[in-house]
Parts: sequence; structure tokens; C-alpha cells
Amino acid sequence: MRKNIVFLDRSTFPSNILFPKLDFSHKWKNHNFTKVKEVKKRIEKAHIIVTNKIELNRNNLSGAKNLELIAVTATGTNIIDLEYCRKHNISICNLRDYASISVAEHVLTLMLALSKNIKGLEKDIDKKLWQKRKVFALLSREINDLYSKTLGVIGKGSIGIKVGRIAKAFGMNINYFSVRNYKKTQFLKFLSSLDYLSIHCPLNEKTKDLITIKELKIMKKNMILINTARGGIVNENDLAKALKQKIIAGAGIDVTTSEPPKKSHAYYSILNEPNFIWTPHTAWASNETLQEAINQLIKNINSFYKGRKRNIV
Repeated sequence: MRKNIVFLDRSTFPSNILFPKLDFSHKWKNHNFTKVKEVKKRIEKAHIIVTNKIELNRNNLSGAKNLELIAVTATGTNIIDLEYCRKHNISICNLRDYASISVAEHVLTLMLALSKNIKGLEKDIDKKLWQKRKVFALLSREINDLYSKTLGVIGKGSIGIKVGRIAKAFGMNINYFSVRNYKKTQFLKFLSSLDYLSIHCPLNEKTKDLITIKELKIMKKNMILINTARGGIVNENDLAKALKQKIIAGAGIDVTTSEPPKKSHAYYSILNEPNFIWTPHTAWASNETLQEAINQLIKNINSFYKGRKRNIV
């Protein structure tokens, strides 16, 4: 029997990424993006739905009578009504441990760029400050080493561990914190001891607004914060305020609560500041990682129809 497959948001991957072959008869339909009102119609005949960020709930899933598998091209499954799928024998598979190298390298890139004041020094060159100096080096801004500094990592999953290993190669001291056993006093003590903080935990009720102005004021004034996890973990208005007031030294951000962010987002007010680097949710998106994600996606689907289910949620 030929399986109908629909990819609801194909544009979440660039066109140059190659899709390996499926081992069974199928018809694959790509949609670059799917609006909420379009979901139900597009999935009604599907045996397999492929999605990255398009929400699948009982309202739109109820019309998909042939549905057997939802294949998520990411790790998070918060976009899917898991309870509905369990009741209606719909399997869900996701991607696992595919982006840890790319994200970890991105984290260290942000840490280095902020520590070495790359953005600020480039601005000074553009202002022709170098030409005004009498000596060979433009020492207009403070530059710091990672060596011997303390990095705090929230979350000890594959990405957090990879960040710790790479940072250790720079001679950093690594402290981990688990939000599963969160205690306020322990968390504040943890934050107060750090020179750098990198966040690698999921966004949930426990971690929403985990970092607010209160926590930021506990940190050292030379602290640099990196968030490549989820936007809502750090209160974005508070972080912008903290950077403007020099409560902490800098921040590198790859995620926001709403993506893409609105033009009124607080980070736009500090975008040109030398102590702030903002990337558009691309920490995970190296060419190698994008290809690995699709390879894993196809392997998940092939394995499912061979009776060897893998990465089932």
C-alpha cells in the first residue's frame, strides 16, 4: 500500500539538503509553510506527517483518519497533542542527539566573541580610532581570556555535556546545575559563583522566567550569559535592562520567546551594543547538522515501517 506523506513546513530546511530514499512505496508532498487554517485539509489523507514547528492538535488531527506516524524534524514535541495521539494509536518519533556539536560550537563562539570584545573593536576600527593611536595596538576595550574562568551550565543533556567538554579544553572550570531538583537558594548560590553561564534546559513551567532581573543582580558584574535553549527561560525585557544598566557584562542570545520576534522586541533596543550578540535561532543549523537531521528523519520513518521503531516518543 502506498503511503501518503506530507511535510508541512519544508522551508525549515534549506533546499540544498538531500533527502535519502524511503524503502517503501509512497507519495511525498512538500509545503513550504502551512497556516493554522490549512493544516486540517493538508493532512486529511496522510499516513505520515512530517513537521518541525506546525502545531498538531485534536482539532486538526481528528480529520486524519489514515494517520499512522508523526515524524518531527526536531527534538521537542510540545507542538503535538500527545494524549490524542496515544488514544488514537498514532506513533510519534523525533530527532535525538543530532545538534550537540553545532550548538556547542556556537556557544563557545559567542563566549569568545564577547570575551575578546570583537564587536566593539570592529566598531572602533570603523570609527577610525586606530589611526588616532600612536602605538601599534588599539587597546580601546577590555579583553578577557576564558582560561581559568568558571562556566556554569544549566542542563546536563548531550548539548550541555558537549559545551562543558569543549570549554574544559580552553582551561575553564565547569559547574553544572540541574533544574529537576531546583531549589532557589542553591540556584542563586550557583549563579553568584560564575563568570559565564550557558543555558541548555527545556522550557516548561519550572524554567519559564528562570532568569529575571533578580537573578541577574545576583551575578557578577563581569558575567556573560549565553542562551541557545529557549527564549522564555530568560526574561527578555529584564536582560535588555540588565545590559543597558551594566548589571552584567554581556549576553549572547540565539532564541526568543516568539520567533520570528516582533519589531518591538526588547532585544532590538540593544542590538547595536558591543556587549550583545543576537543570532536568529541558528546555533543548531550547521550544514552538517541539517543533513544529519534529515538522515535521522528518514531512518526513523524507514525503521517504523520495518517494525523496528526508533526514537518513539
